[in-house]
Amino acid sequence: MKNCALLIIVVSLSFTACKKEDKAEDLYYSNTLISQVNSGDLAVHGFTYNSNYLIRETTEPYTYKKFSYNAQNILSKVEMAFSFSAFSCSMLPGQSLESDPRKARISQYSDFEYDNVSRLIKKSNYFINNGNSQLTYYQTYDYVNDKIVKLSIFNPQGLLLQYDAYAYDANGNITQDDQYLNNSGIELVNSVIYEFDNKNNPYQVFACEGIPGIYTNRNNITKETSVLYNGTAESCSTTLHTYEYNNLNYPVKIDDLDCIYGK
Repeated sequence: MKNCALLIIVVSLSFTACKKEDKAEDLYYSNTLISQVNSGDLAVHGFTYNSNYLIRETTEPYTYKKFSYNAQNILSKVEMAFSFSAFSCSMLPGQSLESDPRKARISQYSDFEYDNVSRLIKKSNYFINNGNSQLTYYQTYDYVNDKIVKLSIFNPQGLLLQYDAYAYDANGNITQDDQYLNNSGIELVNSVIYEFDNKNNPYQVFACEGIPGIYTNRNNITKETSVLYNGTAESCSTTLHTYEYNNLNYPVKIDDLDCIYGK
């Protein structure tokens, strides 16, 4: 899934330009909603929220995302823009207008479909070339007890490319992610095993996007163990994460990153 998404991002970047219009809107804040992530003195991720405290926009260097909802406050569309320019569309809100990534033209978007109990069942991903939308791939979701247990990725012709199978703990955290590729047959290529703290995960604001893991976990990942499979050989790597928390049990520091909440 990660390789496929990376390829599409690279392709989309070829069609990016910058808009000239800007639209000021009211912002909404809460001391339990993450508003910015800093690496030292550099802001690396910014977040804004709508009047229902749902994620509305995010900005990163070279990247902008806009979230749209239907009348029931269910996510219907996510639009994305990219730029490699060091002087245009590459910084976070609060910089000059020329460097605000919200100026970048939308070059990629995702549409979301739901079942009759509002569970996400399909996410279709497009890029825009010369004003024309082209389906690049789509994802479908299988559930057990309202938890996503399988995410499958298909090409535009409906051929299964890969899928992830998920296991959960009692808190709704994904404890294992098994990744399969369809290379002349389905084969397991990677397993990631997770351990967690018992604090609040600020990235749950992105759960609506349908990306199981860090964006849906209730708690924060403290340890990741990845096992790569290559025929009969296996290789294993481990990543540890450290946190500092505020009095509401949200992390204010994740490894070397500082997290800011509210305004």
